[in-house]
Amino acid sequence: MRQSWLIVLIVVAIFVGAYAVFMVAYYATSHPTFFCTKCHFIEPYVASWEEFPHAGVTCLHCHEMRGFVGKLEAKSRGLNYLYTTLTNQYTLPTGAKIFEQNCIGCHLQDYRGYENAPDLATAEGDHYEYIRDNRSCLECHRDTGHEINILLKPDFEKSW
Repeated sequence: MRQSWLIVLIVVAIFVGAYAVFMVAYYATSHPTFFCTKCHFIEPYVASWEEFPHAGVTCLHCHEMRGFVGKLEAKSRGLNYLYTTLTNQYTLPTGAKIFEQNCIGCHLQDYRGYENAPDLATAEGDHYEYIRDNRSCLECHRDTGHEINILLKPDFEKSW
C-alpha cells in the first residue's frame, strides 16, 4: 500500500514538473520581440505589428486557440516552423491561423484584457449582427494586427 502511494506521488510530481517546464517555455517563447523575431521570415510582420493598434497584444492572443489544448497546438506549430526553417523546407506565405473567437472575446465587455480595445457594443456598425450571421472579423479587419502579405511584395527578395 505504501509503495503504491509513493508511485502515485512520483507520477504526480513528474506531471506537475512537466507542466511547470512547459508553462515556463510557453511564456518564454510567446513574446514577439523576444522570440518571434528570431526567425527572419517573421521580422517584417513584427515590425508592422509594432506600428499597428494591436502592438500591445501578443501574437498568440490572435494566433492561438484559447485553453491548454490551444497552447499545445500553437507550440507544436511553432516547432514545425522551427523544423522547416532549420531544414530549409520553409514555404511562404505561412498562412498563419487567426482564431476569431479571440477577437470577439477581447472586444466584448466579458474579457477586456486590453483597456484600449474598442468595445463591440459601442463600435461603429452592428458587430453583433455580423457575429449572428457568422461573418468573419477578417472580412473587414484583415490588416488589423499587422499588415498582411508583406512577404508577397515584389521587393521581398531584395529585403533579406
